[in-house]
Amino acid sequence: MPGRLGQGVVIGLPAVLALAYCLGHLNWYLGTPLGRVPVLDERENLDLAEAIFGGSLPAAPFYRAMGYPSALSLLRLLGVSQGGLFPAALALGALLHGIGAALAASIALRWFGARAALLAGLLFALDPVLVHYATQALDSAFSLTLFLAGLLCLVQAVAAPERTLQWAGAGLLWAGAALARPNYLLAWILVPVLAAVQAAGWRKRARILSASLAGVVLFGGAAAWQKRVSGVAGFLPWQGPYNLWAANRPGANGRYYTQHVSLPDALARANPARAESMILYAQETGGGPGDIPSMNAHWRRRFLEEVGAHPLRWGRLMARKAYALLNDWEQYNNKTYAFHKALSPWLSWNPIGWGVILMLAVAGAASLASGSPRSAALCAAVGLACAASAVLFFVSARFRLPMAALCIILAGGALARPDFWRGWPARRRAALALCVLAAGLVAFSRIGGVDDRSTFVQDHALMARAAFTVGDDRAALSEAEAALAMQPWHPDATAIARAARAELAGRPPQP
Repeated sequence: MPGRLGQGVVIGLPAVLALAYCLGHLNWYLGTPLGRVPVLDERENLDLAEAIFGGSLPAAPFYRAMGYPSALSLLRLLGVSQGGLFPAALALGALLHGIGAALAASIALRWFGARAALLAGLLFALDPVLVHYATQALDSAFSLTLFLAGLLCLVQAVAAPERTLQWAGAGLLWAGAALARPNYLLAWILVPVLAAVQAAGWRKRARILSASLAGVVLFGGAAAWQKRVSGVAGFLPWQGPYNLWAANRPGANGRYYTQHVSLPDALARANPARAESMILYAQETGGGPGDIPSMNAHWRRRFLEEVGAHPLRWGRLMARKAYALLNDWEQYNNKTYAFHKALSPWLSWNPIGWGVILMLAVAGAASLASGSPRSAALCAAVGLACAASAVLFFVSARFRLPMAALCIILAGGALARPDFWRGWPARRRAALALCVLAAGLVAFSRIGGVDDRSTFVQDHALMARAAFTVGDDRAALSEAEAALAMQPWHPDATAIARAARAELAGRPPQP
């Protein structure tokens, strides 16, 4: 283990590079329409932050996870203006990306040593997918930073089980991550499970188990907050049950949410999943909009009935999801990553991606297992929890970010010790080579339309709407026409094209 100065370098250098790279991309992005106009989930996060800051939340159970909007509301409390909240949120994401690089390096330092820490930190800093999501007003970088901080605490706790502070830190940080993105909830459950099996003797076990459950305080606080606002206690957002059904219903691709009901433009731009869940519930129950607990019970029942009645069909869907989860193509989530990466001069050239990192991570996992089976078991348990959360719902790009971070840490270990296998028997080396090859085949193959580019139409329409909002009518018309070339009946693109032509012709627009 290097001295304090050496540790500072291998942790601090990636953090500085991550921040610089992210800010470079952000500087370009802020000059684009999408960097000036929040869209979809970004707009909803900012609206919620403003409502929290102003004490004007509607008297209804929370539809979205409130962790990230609450963090944004703190920026308002610190003096950021309403108009400045969007760029401030993007700058916060860049800062969090730098912190994430430092945390990834810190974990790699404990698992593999200084060289691996530096390499893992640099991979994290330069990963274009992480940079892309850090520069959105989304919960991605915020929740991922909490996840990595909690993982660092957990790594320290497993290495020295008597350290109750680390168990409490892991529980609190992963509870915070779950309150920002509920797909971290399964990972949080691991903390008390691991605490229960670590210590010998019931007194010590009871002490660290109690510490590991510190996150319950955060869940309780979130439930009490929702109770005060709406009269209904609960810490999970109510969008979950419908998303569970939408991700697993017959005909679902499982990769990303697809809209099944035609909606008015205002509802489609606000939150189509919420509107669709209410409309479909009314249609399926033959009545008007029901209360939220009844709707959630309905969608949970529909999911369980589907799995029970058609287990083979659901099993095939899960297999397709697992393949997409391990594939190099980043699945659509509000935006298609490949589409927007190609536009950025900071990201388009960058060859780092999921497939390369996954192959390196397989070798890194073998290296970790040969040196520290306990650490490898911990890494596997956390990775499986994150993967199960994604496969159960959608495997779109944001859902696998914690897996990407884990793989980056393992990849640093593989690059730092490329010859760790030299003393292995030939059969074991051959097995490792086959595993790395299999990971590459799964990652870079293109089976079943996994690299579906039809979502590009949504990206063109989104850019057209943003360009029209900022007054760039030529760009709005160009993007709307590109969307219409892919889907001639696209309603939003049709309206924007008509309005942009009217503006360019000097006539009153009619969007």
